[in-house]
Amino acid sequence: MNLPLINQSLRIAVVMALLVGLLLPTAVVLVYEQQLTRDTAMEDLKRDLARASEVLALSLAEPIWQVSPDLAEPMVNAQLDDPRFVSVLVTESSAQQAFLELPKEKREVSDPALTLSDTRAVVRDGREIAKLTVVMSAEPLLERKREDMLRTLLRSGLTLTLSLGLIIILIQRRVLHPMDRLSRAADELAAGHLEKPLELGGEDEIARVGKAMERMRQALLKAFEELRGHANTLEDQVAQRTTELTQANNELTQALGNLKTAQRELVESEKLASLGRLVAGVAHELNTPLGNAMTVVSALEDRWAKLDQMLSDNTPMRRSLLEDLVKDTRRGQDILQRNVQKAADLVRDFKQVAIDQTTDSRREFDLAQVVEDVIVMVEPSFKHTPFQIVTDLESGIAMSSYPGALGQVLTNLLMNALVHGFEGRDAGQVRVRCQRVEGGNQVELIVSDNGRGMDASVARRIFDPFFTTKLGKGGSGLGMHIVHNIVTNVLGGSIEVISNLGQGATMLMRMPLVAPERSGDTDNAIL
Repeated sequence: MNLPLINQSLRIAVVMALLVGLLLPTAVVLVYEQQLTRDTAMEDLKRDLARASEVLALSLAEPIWQVSPDLAEPMVNAQLDDPRFVSVLVTESSAQQAFLELPKEKREVSDPALTLSDTRAVVRDGREIAKLTVVMSAEPLLERKREDMLRTLLRSGLTLTLSLGLIIILIQRRVLHPMDRLSRAADELAAGHLEKPLELGGEDEIARVGKAMERMRQALLKAFEELRGHANTLEDQVAQRTTELTQANNELTQALGNLKTAQRELVESEKLASLGRLVAGVAHELNTPLGNAMTVVSALEDRWAKLDQMLSDNTPMRRSLLEDLVKDTRRGQDILQRNVQKAADLVRDFKQVAIDQTTDSRREFDLAQVVEDVIVMVEPSFKHTPFQIVTDLESGIAMSSYPGALGQVLTNLLMNALVHGFEGRDAGQVRVRCQRVEGGNQVELIVSDNGRGMDASVARRIFDPFFTTKLGKGGSGLGMHIVHNIVTNVLGGSIEVISNLGQGATMLMRMPLVAPERSGDTDNAIL
């Protein structure tokens, strides 16, 4: 604490308070008095001018009639003794020159606003014989008032200076010095020097504060003595609690590691389960084309066996028999080619999706094509249900991202709609839509259904780990948690759920066209 600065600031505050408290009202009063004096002087000047003009007009009638300026001049000079008179001008009606003009040299007037003039007719026997013009100014009177005001200001300034000196001396002795000692004592207490008593005489407010600080010093000494008595006990308790906390922390660390391992295994099992569902669906879809191909091959084999038997027995063959054999062969070849091609396409799509989901590598791809490939893998799960998948995909959206992670997200959302959204429904539809976001740097992928929907409590917790409405019925509670973490941490986007009970659910995802770079694999990213 800088005590000289505090004392200096208090002195400045006192001086400023006195200056503002005394000078400001004094200045306001002086300005008001000056204006009042000016108004009063102008009123008096107007009244005296009218009276002097009237008196001179009556007094100068005889000298003007007798054409005797010598008689008129003493009358005018008697009025000119008043310093307010500027000039007196008398002009005869029949003459071109002035009958009388005093003083010979006009008095200078610096403020024309303070000057008034009055012109009257000089009358004798009811006839105007001359014109009288009197000019007067209130400036001399106001000048005297201004000098008096300056003398008053000087006296006030001297009084204020003496008052300031006395007040500062009084504050120095009665306020600043006691506060200085009080501040030093407070610094000693703050520094922990409690052994020195605080002595501050007097019975004023500062002395009472000092006595309160002394009582506080004594209370602190007593409290510190009691604290020292408990210090050893507290140290032992702290050491014991520290040992217990360390042991608990080690147990928690081990439990957390086990939990992370279990979560990683659950996530991996969830991924494998998703891939397993794709395998089951693809295998089911492959049964149809491969079964058709086997049927055609068996039929052709039977026909060719009969032909071979006829050749071995040297049985004559008719042309029609050979033509039928050729037609059947061509028809079987066409059927066989279509079914084998369909099986090959299914295997190719599954291979790409499986590679993407297992390797999770980054590559450039067309969003609509990846979505269609994933839907092809998921459609077998919908095939024998009253539910269908409808797409509305904008083509030509090139992305540099992680198609495997995107496929896992889409698979989980579609299967979640099938398992949860359409529960208890006889029909339903899942709509998958993708489009560019205005601005061109992001894309929207929307999965919506017209199923049962969910209430606010479920929608609020849908992305929480291990939260499921199918607890004990095969639900792990990790599907939507994995979806949220993949979208946000791997794909660099965001996902929002919009749902009301009985009105279906919409999953709105926004993702950048170029996913952010990341290190590690998907498991690490979503954990």
